[in-house]
Amino acid sequence: MNKFYLIIFLSFVIASCSGDKLDVDVSNVEVDLKFERFEKEMFEGNTPEEMAKINQNLIEKGGELYEFYVYEMLRAGSVYDDSIGTLLSFFVNDSMMQMMMEDLETEFSDFNVIEEQLTDVFKRLKYHLPNSPQPKKIITYNGAFTFGVVSTDSVIGIGLDMYLGAQNRLVREIRFPQYMKDKMNRDYLTLDVAQSWLMTNVLGEDEGETFLSSMIYYGKLRYILKALLPKAEDHIIMRYNPEEYDFAAASEFEIWEYLIEMNWIYSIDMKVKLRFFEEAPSTVGIDGSPGRIGQFMGWQMVKQYMEANEDVTIEQLLLETNEAKILKEYKPEENE
Repeated sequence: MNKFYLIIFLSFVIASCSGDKLDVDVSNVEVDLKFERFEKEMFEGNTPEEMAKINQNLIEKGGELYEFYVYEMLRAGSVYDDSIGTLLSFFVNDSMMQMMMEDLETEFSDFNVIEEQLTDVFKRLKYHLPNSPQPKKIITYNGAFTFGVVSTDSVIGIGLDMYLGAQNRLVREIRFPQYMKDKMNRDYLTLDVAQSWLMTNVLGEDEGETFLSSMIYYGKLRYILKALLPKAEDHIIMRYNPEEYDFAAASEFEIWEYLIEMNWIYSIDMKVKLRFFEEAPSTVGIDGSPGRIGQFMGWQMVKQYMEANEDVTIEQLLLETNEAKILKEYKPEENE
């Protein structure tokens, strides 16, 4: 009987030790992160005079990002233009935008859960990369189906309209490819915020010259995203649906063999890189595949490197520039 209890205890210990090392305790980590609902504030007025006052208030709160929002997303010109009150009044009185506001209020009436998720993301970022920049504020807005998430060096903006869901009455009418509409739901919101901040302020954009460089860049990105969202399913981390992720996982060995056969691992051909890493409904040349399959392959490569080097921290991973060292650990398994 004592041996029986001992076996159970040891099994529990082994299971605990082999758990997800990325799911760390951040209960004692503190971040100072404020949230502002700009879409609500903007739609509190409707006359040019009211909108001019609201505009001035939002300039002070949103700074550079609000300027970008008005100029690039709303196409209303400079926030400092004398006619800005009139132009913004056209926006808030537009019948489609009023419908949009109704839908945003319904879908995001309780924003507390999302705020908690985002706060947890940046606690984890501070835990894993204590010297990395942290956002000071996250603002939400109605972006009129332009930008989902935008980051500056201190503020993150979220266009909530891009997360209303594929079945939303307005989303159904916009002229976006269906594969994009299918991902316009709140399941990907927290991921998109984390990715935007990482690519803008932590990793920077992919500047690798070779196919392998891009694989490792996106592999690092996805690995860190998993560290920031350890409880998220892997298909969410890849911004896939479950079926797309299952295809990628089942085809990993064959895709790797294909890349080797085509001699693309060290390729500098930009067309090849675009095929495998940029957003698309599928990866050209691989039947039935989702887009960005090169990013998936890079993630698997970095995961295997980190599993083989358990003492390597995320901070050290980011600093690792020896691509051959990471590549050496990658051994995709053939499905039986």
